[in-house]
Amino acid sequence: MRRIRIAIFILLLAAALSAASHFAVFRVTQSVQAQLSGIREAADAQNYENAAHQIDALLEYYETRQHLLEFFIRRETVTSASVSLHGLSAYANGETIQDLFSEIDKASEQIHAMEHLFFSIF
Repeated sequence: MRRIRIAIFILLLAAALSAASHFAVFRVTQSVQAQLSGIREAADAQNYENAAHQIDALLEYYETRQHLLEFFIRRETVTSASVSLHGLSAYANGETIQDLFSEIDKASEQIHAMEHLFFSIF
């Protein structure tokens, strides 16, 4: 009887860890996607200063959550998304607006791919 209880406990612990990881990764990826959309909207409105502030906030948010993502997703995947996000700040001006949109799309696709990789495994 004791073995059954321990097995059930281990099963419940694994299910709880899986559920917590799903929630955490989903929340981070959705937040990053929402922030990328906000940056795009600010750049569309030609409010480049606001877009630059939003990029800084996005980078700060991602850096604080990066260790969590690396726990569940391959480090190379998380790091490549980080590199794409860090490249956004170079394009937050009127002269390179099309490049900014391109980089936002690229970063968004990498975040989406990272999310897809996680959910296909778990």
